[in-house]
Amino acid sequence: MVEPYLDLNDRTAVCDFIESVLPYVPEKDRKPYEALIQAGREEDETVTQERLAEAAKNVGAITWPHRRALARFVESVGSELEWEAVVKTVRPSTATVLRKLRKDANATTLDGALADDDASILLKPDQEIEISMVRDEVRIDLYEDHKEALEPMIDDAAKELEAMKKRLKRLRERAVESTNTLQEASFDKLFELEDRIYFGGEAVPLEVLDADVQFEGGATVTEDVE
Repeated sequence: MVEPYLDLNDRTAVCDFIESVLPYVPEKDRKPYEALIQAGREEDETVTQERLAEAAKNVGAITWPHRRALARFVESVGSELEWEAVVKTVRPSTATVLRKLRKDANATTLDGALADDDASILLKPDQEIEISMVRDEVRIDLYEDHKEALEPMIDDAAKELEAMKKRLKRLRERAVESTNTLQEASFDKLFELEDRIYFGGEAVPLEVLDADVQFEGGATVTEDVE
C-alpha cells in the first residue's frame, strides 16, 4: 500500500492532525475535540485508538470543504499573499534561501520554489520543518481573513465532498459483495482513497474513484449512483 497521509495507529500523529484542522471548525464545536486530544495525549485508557481514528475521520470530513476552498484560493489569487506572509515570518536565513529558490526556479508560488531541484540541498531539515509550521499558521490566518469571500467556494467544495462520500459508500457496499479474492484489495484501495481525501485534503474525481476500485468483470458503480 501507498504510505498514508495519516497513520491511524500513531496516537500522537492522530492527535496532531485533529489539532491542526480545529481552526476550520466553528469555535462553539471545538470543545469535544479539544477534550479528546488532551485525553489522547495523556494516554487516557478510555480513549481508544479506534475512537481517535473515528474522530480524525469525522473532523477531516467536516473541515474538508473549508480546507479545500482555501487550497484553491491559495493556488490562484492567494499565492502571493501566502508567499509574502511566509517569507516575512520565517527566520532571515530561511527567507534568503526561499528567495534564491524562487528566483532560480523562476517560480511565482511557494510550492514552485520548494519544487526546485536545489531545495533539498539548500534547505536544512530544521528549515523545512520551520517552513511547514509557518505555512500552516499562515494558511489559517488567510482563512480567517478571507472567510467571507471563501463562502461560495466552501459551498461548492461541500457538494463535491458529498458526491465523493456517496460514491465511496457505494464502492464499499460493492466491496462487501465481492469475492474474497477481490475484497481485501478493494478495502485496501478504499482505505487509501479515504486517507487521501479526509486527511490529505485531496479532491478525487468520481471517475478516478471508480477506476481505482476494481470489481469482478470490470464492473463499475456509476450507474447505481448517478
